[in-house]
Amino acid sequence: MSREEHAREGAQSVIPDDEIIDVAVVMPRGSTISGVLGAAAGVGLGGNNQTAWGVAGAILGQRANSAAKGSYPSIVLAVSASKLYVLGRTSTGLVGGWKHLHPVAHIDRSNLEVARKHHGTVGIIELTDTTTGTTLEFEQQNIGGLGLKDLLASLGE
Repeated sequence: MSREEHAREGAQSVIPDDEIIDVAVVMPRGSTISGVLGAAAGVGLGGNNQTAWGVAGAILGQRANSAAKGSYPSIVLAVSASKLYVLGRTSTGLVGGWKHLHPVAHIDRSNLEVARKHHGTVGIIELTDTTTGTTLEFEQQNIGGLGLKDLLASLGE
């Protein structure tokens, strides 16, 4: 079973009353900058392998940023024929990361407006509920987004 199939299965288990047709993974807004700061702090720790320290620092920075904001380390966007669901992912590991998804929000697709912009090298995705004016902002992952481009295209972006 592919990573996308695992993600879709995990989303479907949380949303049993609506058929999930596509999924993608994004990061909470602010994750990238905290990762860069964490990587810089990690490199400052020294050691023989600065790349490993930098990666560890970036991971710690992202987790600290997510915890400080009370959010999840990554977000699964799950699409049905009528809704877009936002699901919090408590674990970003390669194994078992799809078993603990939590519903955060949903927007009826008929009331959904999707916009993309860039902040430096970071891709920002804005999902707006046109009935309330509420906008949710996420960062696009450079690797591992599970077909985010296709998902956004299906939403009419």
